[in-house]
Amino acid sequence: MDRTRYDRLSILFHWLMAALIFYAAASILIADDLPRGAFRDFIKTSHNSVGAVVMLLLALRIVWRMLSTAPALPVGMNTQQQRLARLAHFGLYGLMAAVPLLGLATLFLRGRGLEFGLFSIASPLAANRTLSRSIKEVHELAAYALLGLVAFHIAAALWHQFIKRDGLMGRMSLRAFPLRIRSPELR
Repeated sequence: MDRTRYDRLSILFHWLMAALIFYAAASILIADDLPRGAFRDFIKTSHNSVGAVVMLLLALRIVWRMLSTAPALPVGMNTQQQRLARLAHFGLYGLMAAVPLLGLATLFLRGRGLEFGLFSIASPLAANRTLSRSIKEVHELAAYALLGLVAFHIAAALWHQFIKRDGLMGRMSLRAFPLRIRSPELR
């Protein structure tokens, strides 16, 4: 295994979760601007379902992270940068857990279940709309904090790529999943 890159499963977790988090954020931001109806309901329901999937993937990702070895940080990173990188990743993992947990608590305290299309999970909590509103506020603040930390993460990756040029972005590159499209003439 090339120790300068993450393994394929770690890369898959990273980019799949990034896409799902982006969808969850974008969907809920546009949902309130949509007219009431089936499409808006679908967007809100899918936001909730994606949040639950993010929680599941995060649990699997943490287990995989404990079982696998991460590549070493670039040699040029000083101690302060290494600490900041670890702190940022710790914050990302913490917020990736907190945001969907708070969202589920909000949903369940409203007396609603979690819908997945083919099946649903009923609320295990008694409805409490007052508490639900308070938790929703914390959920939204945590989501904005997560998006801010994601923006910092992206900025740091771009800084490493284009300013430091230390190859850090290559550690999580999708090159591990090459697209192989062959034209009919080559068959």
